[in-house]
Amino acid sequence: MKDWLSKTAVIIPAYKPDQRLAPYVEALRSAGLGRVVVVDDGSGADFDALFEALPEDAFCHVIRYSPNAGKGVALKRGMAYVRDECPQVEGVVTADSDGQHTALDVTRMAQALAQNAGALVLGSRDFSQANVPFKSRAGNRITSTVFKLLYGVWVGDTQTGLRAFDRSLLEQMIEVRGERYEYEMNVLIDCAFRRIAMRPLPIETVYENDNEGSHFRAVRDSLRIYRVIFGGFFRFVGSSVSGFGVDYLAYLLFNNLLKLAGPMVDAPVRIGMFKLVPHILLATVLARIVSGATNFFLNRRFVFSDKDKISRSLPRYLCVFFLIMALSALLTSSLHVWLGVSDNVIKIPVDIVLFFLSYTLQRKWVFHPTR
Repeated sequence: MKDWLSKTAVIIPAYKPDQRLAPYVEALRSAGLGRVVVVDDGSGADFDALFEALPEDAFCHVIRYSPNAGKGVALKRGMAYVRDECPQVEGVVTADSDGQHTALDVTRMAQALAQNAGALVLGSRDFSQANVPFKSRAGNRITSTVFKLLYGVWVGDTQTGLRAFDRSLLEQMIEVRGERYEYEMNVLIDCAFRRIAMRPLPIETVYENDNEGSHFRAVRDSLRIYRVIFGGFFRFVGSSVSGFGVDYLAYLLFNNLLKLAGPMVDAPVRIGMFKLVPHILLATVLARIVSGATNFFLNRRFVFSDKDKISRSLPRYLCVFFLIMALSALLTSSLHVWLGVSDNVIKIPVDIVLFFLSYTLQRKWVFHPTR
């Protein structure tokens, strides 16, 4: 384990830190970590003495720039330094500078990488403890629940800054979008999307003076984070609403035109427990062909940002496309016959239910990126 510690770099983004920064760096040195990269995220001249007190040697390196750019930028600049200047580093741990992450927990995170190759290890705090501020406890539980509903993965501590991953994920972490606190949420979404394992590791829960050392702005930064969480889903909603509008208008047009053919397209055909009306089937197929192509390119480009070859995602999309189309025709026909409700009206709730099925299949299978 000592050999692994010596090959691990700790990246510390720091914005207006206090006097604990230099002792913290020395504690990491004493713990046996191989490298520490401190990133001064535009703290300003008033903090020059704190950063100048850090030794520039084979263990500690300080990156400084101005003005303040955000935690995401600071983390990615530190990662880029490790990638370009530290070829001996095999593992990376990110830790905050506000006293929440102990040197012992940092070493435990680094050691956990040895048993979790290719995974993202997350330092997970116990929010049930009495010293945890209510806003932190409630906010994290809500965020964890929403994340689970949208991305299918439970992350007990979505806001932890103590994270670890091996070098194989370094380039991916640098490419994740986000400049400020939303970057860390983007990392979780990206890992969930790519099915990269996220392993929790219990850590000490440290809140000093109600966490006043944190520069997290409750309203503004929370809005950034939730905009990220819901962003992909709302883009899918927008794409689907547009597709649904085209699909429904085309369905009305084709369905009403086909009805002019008379009884030959009106008689229901039994398929197992379902009853299929020919003009509904034909109208559904024609309408889906019109809307499907547009929906595919919108989802691929703007919703899931799929960078794989179209030859991979298109066949999968077509499978989902035909599945949803068949279910729409069968359910609309059957409910129309069983309930005696207008086929033009019953199609709306049917397609709303199928919308969620389509989203799940596209997120988990169609546009799921290759590693």
